[in-house]
Amino acid sequence: MRMPLRATTSLVALSALTLTGCAAAAPPSTGAEHAQVVAHVHAIVPAPDGDGFLLGTHEGIFTATADGEIGPRVGGNDFDAMGLTALDGDLIASGHPGRNTPAELGEGNLGIIRSQDGGETWEPVAFTGEKDFHALTAGPDGTLYGQDAGDGAVLISTDGGVSWSPTGSTLLAFGLEVDAVGRIIAVTPDGPQVSTDRGESFAALTDAPNLFLIAASPDRQRLVGVDANDTIWTVTGAGSWQEVGTVHGTAQAITITDEGDVLVVDDSGLSLLPSPRQ
Repeated sequence: MRMPLRATTSLVALSALTLTGCAAAAPPSTGAEHAQVVAHVHAIVPAPDGDGFLLGTHEGIFTATADGEIGPRVGGNDFDAMGLTALDGDLIASGHPGRNTPAELGEGNLGIIRSQDGGETWEPVAFTGEKDFHALTAGPDGTLYGQDAGDGAVLISTDGGVSWSPTGSTLLAFGLEVDAVGRIIAVTPDGPQVSTDRGESFAALTDAPNLFLIAASPDRQRLVGVDANDTIWTVTGAGSWQEVGTVHGTAQAITITDEGDVLVVDDSGLSLLPSPRQ
């Protein structure tokens, strides 16, 4: 049974605020009138069937609608999905097993696991019981990138996660994302870093705010993130970053649609901030 989040209506109204007199309206906020309904959320990705989104959480994968309603856990899986990304209709995940996680997926660490049925069932793919990737992302060419939480090494896979090789870079990344032109963007304690050579090297992304969360739209044309001041930022293509809203408390995960709608999980739960153009 889906659990509606009461913030949606108020957020739609907030998004319609315009300039009044000489004062600019406050940016939309996620509000505080509803409670967190799932365990800690690490990632939000498009559902492979195109119907809404999936939440990678501390207690498995949950569904979410495009208008901000959380549904049931998928497949009864209870593993801690520290890393989660979508690739050509498959889901690629990493993290730690739960109490009811099949032993074949790994003990201690899941390594890389894959689902070809929207998260209902999973199979081990690589590093079973060995590695834990806290950051996973897929580029527009199907290349996978991940950061090994054990030593900070950035790894690359060009065969769907079966085999991996180090890129030569090591960094502490809160998140990794790839944009439409193939740049890898890492959000780190030292600010956003960018790689234009498939992860071999990273340099400061000087035109971006100091984000600690980052995500890309399915078409990779838009990026969205949250900074330490609770501000939500977006950028389209080669444009400039724009403030589009604020979060309530600590943001856990965020994503953006091709149309510019933002879904974010913070201390108030899962909220939808529609695109300012709507």
